[in-house]
Amino acid sequence: MLGGGNPVGGSNPVGTSSILNYIGNHAYNYSGTFSSSQTTQTMMEFSTFDNTYIVGEFVLMGGLKYASDANGRVSVFRVSVNSEVVALVKSDPQASDYTGDVKLPILLEPGSKIKLEVISNDNDADQTVTAMFVGRTYQ
Repeated sequence: MLGGGNPVGGSNPVGTSSILNYIGNHAYNYSGTFSSSQTTQTMMEFSTFDNTYIVGEFVLMGGLKYASDANGRVSVFRVSVNSEVVALVKSDPQASDYTGDVKLPILLEPGSKIKLEVISNDNDADQTVTAMFVGRTYQ
């Protein structure tokens, strides 16, 4: 079940990407790593509870190579709520002094279906793209 768990008192740290995890009145999701790709990849897909809304933030990080100051890869992220695109965000970590993280504040209404996708300007398995979502729930 997408969005399982107890938004008030319990937690369900089940995994990443497909489930919105809850700890008390906080919600989070970690995408895991994705190789830079010129093909659209779904990084997260989850639903919110019917009885809570969430004030949160996506942190989107374009393609970077671990332990390297080499140039990264431009990545474009697409956030959809209930199958409607609400944001297109570009992360450009090509300069060695820029991490490429972009913060996207968002309000998620009760019963929303959220999808985060990414596409990069190059196919490069050494360059990984990551994302996370963190928010607070309200009833």
